[in-house]
Amino acid sequence: MEEKSKLKKILILFLNTLLISSTANSGYAMVSVMERVFVNKHGLLSKEELSDCTALAQSSPGPIGVNASGLIGYHVAGLPGALAAITGCVIPPIVFMILVTVFYRFIVENSYVALFMKGMQAGAVALVLNFAIGIFKDISEKKDVFLWILAALSFLYIRFTKLPVIFLALFCAAAAVIKTLLLGKKKEEQE
Repeated sequence: MEEKSKLKKILILFLNTLLISSTANSGYAMVSVMERVFVNKHGLLSKEELSDCTALAQSSPGPIGVNASGLIGYHVAGLPGALAAITGCVIPPIVFMILVTVFYRFIVENSYVALFMKGMQAGAVALVLNFAIGIFKDISEKKDVFLWILAALSFLYIRFTKLPVIFLALFCAAAAVIKTLLLGKKKEEQE
């Protein structure tokens, strides 16, 4: 019975990442939709677990949508889940790129395609904004000043420097480790 349940989860992961990747046109937009599908609709993981997967996906090299799909798949159904989710996620872009290559001349010169792409950009902005608001709510609920300071510093770093984001990820990870170590020492001193 457990094997049947795992296969069902793998199928859910594959079909839904295939659908999400077909409709959401950027990684951050995909994450917003993934929350609705995998957390709210199917209950495969909690919102906090998705946030953890997203944080890891952002700090890993490569496209966030593929990274998040793989991490979610692995969390839900192990290596087969990760492979199913990644496969579902990469099929639509591969098919899309093949179609663009075949019909390149038509796409470049067609005014309707240009309008369609402008509309898709607006939709992507809405999905990314929804994702950002969700993260903002998560930070607000935790009422942790450290997270607010880290978020503000991260925003300033991204907005006003041209340095690679990997330095920001390393800084945030180091800050979290230091905070955890300091809190651990405080607990030991209190006991």
